[in-house]
Amino acid sequence: MRLIRLPLALLVLASASAALAAPGPAQPGALGAVTACRAIPEAAARLACYDKAAAELAAADASGEIVVLDRQKVESVKREAFGFNLPKLDLFGGKGDQAPASLDRIEGVAKQAWQNGAGGWTIVLEDGAKWDQVGRDPVRRAPKAGSKISIRRASMGSFFLNVDGQTAIRARRID
Repeated sequence: MRLIRLPLALLVLASASAALAAPGPAQPGALGAVTACRAIPEAAARLACYDKAAAELAAADASGEIVVLDRQKVESVKREAFGFNLPKLDLFGGKGDQAPASLDRIEGVAKQAWQNGAGGWTIVLEDGAKWDQVGRDPVRRAPKAGSKISIRRASMGSFFLNVDGQTAIRARRID
């Protein structure tokens, strides 16, 4: 039997390829490849694995295949989507203690306000969110540009909108 000596770099690449190809309980795709490298005991092979996996992760990020969001961006996206009836997907959830709290209330300032054809109010916030009054509950002081708006989640998917601290009116997000 004859022993074949392979260069160290070739062994490292072979080990890294095997580690990347091996399925594991970690995340799938590019992120899973990075975490799979931790299981390689030999330092050089582990480093080669990390280098390859990091390059794949960077390429996936650059191509838009994956999107990395920090907690601040997640909160910003949740605020922008507040009031829309979105499917119950855990797109912005964390794991365990890292799970961000549910957004139940937002505060804003009215950019525009007008009475719509149904006799209710339409209010556009400075961030562009547009809300329509549901029903004909009276508003003592008409909302106007600069009015402080508070919107809170109510039962069964509805929302209450306060204008300058007045009694809340029912509202729905339209844009």
